[in-house]
Order: sequence, then structure tokens, then C-alpha cells
Amino acid sequence: MNIDRVREVLGVWAPMAVGLFIIVTSINFYLTATLTSGPLVGDLEPWRFTCSAGAFFVGGVLILSTYGRYTKTKEARREARVTPPSGPPSVPAPHEDSGGEPEDHHEDPKSH
Repeated sequence: MNIDRVREVLGVWAPMAVGLFIIVTSINFYLTATLTSGPLVGDLEPWRFTCSAGAFFVGGVLILSTYGRYTKTKEARREARVTPPSGPPSVPAPHEDSGGEPEDHHEDPKSH
């Protein structure tokens, strides 16, 4: 396995998997949690919804931020492949005549 593949798995797919696991766990908790209320505890139903919604939100933010970072990096790589890197402009070598001096393209007005 090359380093780019490992980086992609650890940087993109692992956080998305963790976010999905958090979302599934929060939904499972909301649907299956049996909360007992007693004289000292009170009604826990609002807390069940609050905890599930909070975990769902955290998982969603984790997935969305990872996906956004992944698409931004992918777009930057695509643009880097299309446009060549800009460097200093190349200066053409001076055209030399038999004397070894660069040609002077200026005409002498007295020569005509």
C-alpha cells in the first residue's frame, strides 16, 4: 500500500466511518433506550432526545467537514494538474552573428 492510499483512508474514510457510527448509535439510542424515572430522577424523555440530537449533530458535522475537505483537496489537485506551475519567464538567448556580439536591430538613420 502506498502512502497516498494510507493518507486517504486515515484522513477521509476513517473520520467518515466514525461519524456514521456516531449517527447510527445516536439513532439506536433514541429508539431503544428505556429510561426509568424515579422520585429523584424525574422525566428523562427530553434528555433522551437532547442527547440523541447532539450526537447526531456531532456525527453530521464530522462527516460534512471531512467531505468538504476531501472535495476541496481533490479540486486543488485537479487544478494543479491542468495549469502548469508558473515560474519566471524564460528569456530567449540573444541571436549572435559571426562577430559574437548580439545583433542590434536598430537601423541607423544615416545609413539610408
